[in-house]
Amino acid sequence: MNLEFDRQKIEDYIFNTLTNSHPILKALKNGKLVIFVGAGMSVHLGLPSWREFALRYLEEIYKNSEFTSMNFKTKESLKTEDTKKILSICDYIAKKNLLKKTLIGCYDSWFKTNKKKVLEGRLYEKLYRLNAIYLTTNYDNALDLIAEDYKDIAVSTDSNDNKESKIPDNGEKKVYYKINEFSKDILKPQNVIHVHGSVRDFQTMIVSYGDYINRYGLNNKLNDESKEIYSEFMSEIFTEKDYVVLFMGYGLEEIEILQFLFEGNVMNPDSYPNSRFLILPCYSDDYLKISYLSDYYKHNFGVSVLPCNMSEKGYGVLEDVLDHLLDLSKTSYEEK
Repeated sequence: MNLEFDRQKIEDYIFNTLTNSHPILKALKNGKLVIFVGAGMSVHLGLPSWREFALRYLEEIYKNSEFTSMNFKTKESLKTEDTKKILSICDYIAKKNLLKKTLIGCYDSWFKTNKKKVLEGRLYEKLYRLNAIYLTTNYDNALDLIAEDYKDIAVSTDSNDNKESKIPDNGEKKVYYKINEFSKDILKPQNVIHVHGSVRDFQTMIVSYGDYINRYGLNNKLNDESKEIYSEFMSEIFTEKDYVVLFMGYGLEEIEILQFLFEGNVMNPDSYPNSRFLILPCYSDDYLKISYLSDYYKHNFGVSVLPCNMSEKGYGVLEDVLDHLLDLSKTSYEEK
């Protein structure tokens, strides 16, 4: 196997690759860029990563052992299981044994933040200024706060100056998380769509194996209208040749989330070349693993991996990536 990456290549790869001629920038210019937002965009706000969510859920089950019968040994043993399995077990136990208000309280404390914290974090402000179509597998409300109050937010028009402007208001609803609202009509720049549900309504949240199987139609015995709506909606994104899809904020631990997304929406990797990309935060000395992942996702799902070196700044490097995209998009819009 010929390795696609080495340590040196990863270090500045994403900044050398993303230019005005890249499909991502062309789609952004045409209003056809769909950005999938992962937990890596929210962890800097104190919101849980995929793995942290599972472990917090497990601790909550143990804390309420008088209702759930969870003991210390079982809790510690479950910590060694994969993330989806922990979440599936916890979700089953919680919904069977805990009060609804207890569950709502947990989800609110884990996934709700405030506008002040989001603005201070800057990542979501910069992300929203790209004026893309935003889909997210996150449950949290961080991007919602920017989208719904965007007309009150003065934003810098250039990462290197102090000029400010406001994102234009098109006067329409911006945030969607209920399956009956999903259609190609909401695939518009500035819209935020929670494809796995939202903390605003915990019953919409896709958490367990069963939830994923039902949502992605992997159980052929189910004939659910919502499953058909979702399938048609996702097919519009992945089979419409005008759209370019960019996954951002997904680390190695979130790859298992993407597995459902990819496998639930079968796509021929040869039919839509250069239309699906994954910005993958990683360490440059992980080049072997990244090369294997890159080869796997390219050949099985048509997804090109764009390594993003987090050796120096951790997930903070995503802000540098967004600054880079904003600078390029400004040039693109001026040329339009």
